[in-house]
Amino acid sequence: MRKTVIGAGGIMAACSPGFSGHDTYKHVYVPRMAVNPDIDNLRVVCGVNTAMAKRDPVSWDMAGQNEPIDGAQVDRTLDAMAISLSRKTDASDAWKTIFRKPESKPWDAVKTAIKVNCIGKNHPRVAVVNKICVELNKLGVQYQNIYIYDGTHNAGPLYTAFIGKGLPERVIVSYKSQALGGTVKMTIPEKKNGAYQCTRMIADGSIDILVNIALNKSHDASLGNTTLTLKNHAGTFEPLHIHMGGGLDYILAFSKSNALWGGSPVRQQLCIVDSIWGSAKGGPFTVPDKRLDRLIMGTFSGAVDYLIAKNIREPLMGVDHGPIDRFVKEFGYTEAEMTGWESITV
Repeated sequence: MRKTVIGAGGIMAACSPGFSGHDTYKHVYVPRMAVNPDIDNLRVVCGVNTAMAKRDPVSWDMAGQNEPIDGAQVDRTLDAMAISLSRKTDASDAWKTIFRKPESKPWDAVKTAIKVNCIGKNHPRVAVVNKICVELNKLGVQYQNIYIYDGTHNAGPLYTAFIGKGLPERVIVSYKSQALGGTVKMTIPEKKNGAYQCTRMIADGSIDILVNIALNKSHDASLGNTTLTLKNHAGTFEPLHIHMGGGLDYILAFSKSNALWGGSPVRQQLCIVDSIWGSAKGGPFTVPDKRLDRLIMGTFSGAVDYLIAKNIREPLMGVDHGPIDRFVKEFGYTEAEMTGWESITV
């Protein structure tokens, strides 16, 4: 496996307008930049465990889709995946390798945001979100410094009821971006230069660790027929523009922004796709039509989405995709380099 590391001199840049003075905002994306120097950007792990769901949901409301989930099996699967992703021998070392904090902060001052997908009727399962909260807390992150949010579609009505009943007490579930300071305009790079609304505490560097938990959903062909981790950033940025033409241009520009790649270490540190169930077609509102019994994990959104498309959505779900080569080419990689997929049965 390749390990891509770019020294500090290669990724330092002036702060973006409006945020001068934020030391955590100095690092910017450059092609092939490493999310984590100890984990290959192109390494993506798929955990297969048929015991994570005891049955299909009776209903697709929030309670219905979580009732069949065996949380212990989800924990077991994610631990095995973390070990594989980090190439460590035990789960504790694995999670310590994945999650990193600024040197200037103790763990109990670190702030973390977990971006979930709250559109339609298929949402990241509570057990998956809970496992990330618990592992961050083991490192020393206080639960009251963990924010669960979707800046566009509102995590509040979905996840609040599970606080203390599947999610840790004191974890904050945000009404859209409200608990994270609302929104603020920030610039995005390349083809869509300009100022766009972004969740404030992610844009200004107040959040130290961002975890992106997406789903295996479909979307229109111009966006690659997928609603995976790259698309999930449209709930950190105001998503109107992706529906006005050139949608994938916007999504890729959002995904290269300092909101994600800023910070030292880089803010977005882990991408997970809850693929216990998935939808092959019909758009992001569609109720899942396929049980897949899988979770997927990687550090770099582009590789995660591309490899899910090629290893799950096309062969197992019969999906034809749009221009998904851009998921990796826009970040400086070639499709031929996408050999980092590992599937493990738990």
